[in-house]
Amino acid sequence: MLAAITGCAALTALTLAYGTWAAIPYGAVPAAASATLLLWTVACWPRSRVRLARPLALAGGLSLLTTTFSAPPSAPWGSVWRLAEMVLLLMLLAVVARWAPRRQAVTAGVVAGAAVATWTLPLIPAPSVLPLAGAAAFWALPVLGAAVVGGYPRLVEHRRRRLVIETRRSQQLELARDLHDFVAHDISGIVAQAQAARFVAASDPGQALPALERIERAGLHALASMDRTVRMLHEANGNGITRPAAPDAPAAPEPPAALTPQEAPAPQEAPTPEAPTPKAPTPKGPPPEVTPRPEPLPGVDQLPALIERFTAVGATEARLAMPPATPGTLSRETSSTAYRMVVEALTNVRRHAPGAARVEVTLTPAVRNPATHPAPALKIEIQVVNDAGAAPATALRTRRARDGHGGRGLNALRERVQATGGTLSYGPYEGGWRVLAVFPQTRTLPQETT
Repeated sequence: MLAAITGCAALTALTLAYGTWAAIPYGAVPAAASATLLLWTVACWPRSRVRLARPLALAGGLSLLTTTFSAPPSAPWGSVWRLAEMVLLLMLLAVVARWAPRRQAVTAGVVAGAAVATWTLPLIPAPSVLPLAGAAAFWALPVLGAAVVGGYPRLVEHRRRRLVIETRRSQQLELARDLHDFVAHDISGIVAQAQAARFVAASDPGQALPALERIERAGLHALASMDRTVRMLHEANGNGITRPAAPDAPAAPEPPAALTPQEAPAPQEAPTPEAPTPKAPTPKGPPPEVTPRPEPLPGVDQLPALIERFTAVGATEARLAMPPATPGTLSRETSSTAYRMVVEALTNVRRHAPGAARVEVTLTPAVRNPATHPAPALKIEIQVVNDAGAAPATALRTRRARDGHGGRGLNALRERVQATGGTLSYGPYEGGWRVLAVFPQTRTLPQETT
């Protein structure tokens, strides 16, 4: 509405200034239209920046009609209006290239660019192919410059947004892996313990108490894993910076532990009013930002405790064979990935092979060919051994396919292992299931002396 009113006012002013419509100078009408659009853009900013494509296309079309059907000016100064019009069109083109929707910006840019590139063609006395092409190419350079001025910030903003989306997606996948690798393992142990306690409580209620204690420990371990994951989420949303509480909102003190009468402190006398305690000066300004130290992820050094918890929860016995010096030979990322691999394998045993006789986890130096694998490597082998009463490997594969979610954890784990420079393979093996991984080492294991 503002643009229409302003445009009508501009045309009325031109008509009154020159007496009749026919007396209006060459190029004054499209110049007035471009000036009206620029005025409307400034007055309605920032709402107008995304709605300028169609008006710019109309202004460019009006300029093309003027170039094609209007007679060239008789006076030398007659083309001044057209030159002012081109400057206004270029300014509007830069705004459209920056803010308008892509398809509309391309359409309006083509129309306005054609108007700018061809506006000097009626001014050429003896038109021929070479002068016309040269003039169009010369005036196409400002069009390209306006497109770059508006389009380059748009491209930078698009790349920044895409980078933010990819970073958030990566953080979401990392959190999903943590939930899958750690929390799912603990919850599966809680479910197994609850099922065992339900069957034992009917015949021997006294045996249910140890199962409840193990459920409590597994629940606390799962809460710790979830707390670490939530802390990672808060650090990711806050760019790794945690702000302390406000000075006027102190944290609630922890409840004191119960004290025996011997440990209870003696009552203290109230301080006399003659000796008031001076207050410490309150620092001015905002509280300093504190960057928390990231909590280290579990590694292969925690495998013995993991194996012990797994054996205590269910009927399947887990065994671990690992040289004592193994944790020092792996990097932090490799050690954490190896721990995740063992957790994923043990979780799959609970889900898909609850009747397995035992699980063997072995960490040994990998046999390598110096010509093809010069770096030292560590082989981690996890073998699920089934007895006669357990489901065979084909039944395990059928169950995983029927559930519809089998293999996702192992496929994601394979990507993590490959990211550390290792390899991961899994499949049926001697009536059971085997997961085999080879990780690079930062240094070799020390040789045992006999």
